[in-house]
Amino acid sequence: MTIWDDRILEYLLEHGWGSPETIHCEIGRETTLHQIRERCRVLCHAGLASPFIDERSADMFEITIWGQLYLDGKVNAGLIRPIPKPRPPDKVRPDYWAGFV
Repeated sequence: MTIWDDRILEYLLEHGWGSPETIHCEIGRETTLHQIRERCRVLCHAGLASPFIDERSADMFEITIWGQLYLDGKVNAGLIRPIPKPRPPDKVRPDYWAGFV
């Protein structure tokens, strides 16, 4: 977790949802848009934020209950492990899936 993660989550809590562009305009004077976008994705993988899909853009995020609990000091982010992306089955070994035989 970085200071930007806290600021992003605080922004999402206050506004309900936001895109990396709007978050960057509000809090990103010392960082780049790319870094804000990357941190939003990391927060999603950790379960503290989630993609917010609407008709205007798919690149928006909202805070989850876990993110709210983290800001309240009730969740230790150091104990959260990001959700791994599943890997496709191995073509050479069809029974080999995501590291398990």
